Amino acid sequence: MDELDRRLLQLLQEDGRAPFTQLAKKVGLSETAVRARYKNLVEQGVVRTVSIVDPYALDFQAPALIHIAVEAGQLENVARQVADLPETAYLVGTLGPSDLLAEVYCRNLKHLSELVTQRIQAIPGVRSTATSMVAQVYKLSYRWSPSPEEG
Repeated sequence: MDELDRRLLQLLQEDGRAPFTQLAKKVGLSETAVRARYKNLVEQGVVRTVSIVDPYALDFQAPALIHIAVEAGQLENVARQVADLPETAYLVGTLGPSDLLAEVYCRNLKHLSELVTQRIQAIPGVRSTATSMVAQVYKLSYRWSPSPEEG
């Protein structure tokens, strides 16, 4: 990945629907070259084109982060089941007091409580959970780009 690829990533994060002709003008390449670079970034798994839905706009008013501690040998099974829950937006394995961290979106407190106590805690291998409700979002960004490699 070179500086032109990084610039393309930055421009795509600003407007993922920008036409290749517009991107080409901004980076100083031909449309064909930009299209080829984009295709290469997609094939390498660097870029995925998706639509982002705002859960707040759909009246999901109880977002939360759930730390999940898992019994030894059960991580993959528990992770798969938590990932399959429709409320789970993001799930990662962690190092520290919990083994998994799930970001979930629920309609209200009752929905969140049911999710945690009746569905997540009922998964075989879940040892404990700790839930933090999101009170205020200070930053929500899908813009991330690698820093230029230091030489």
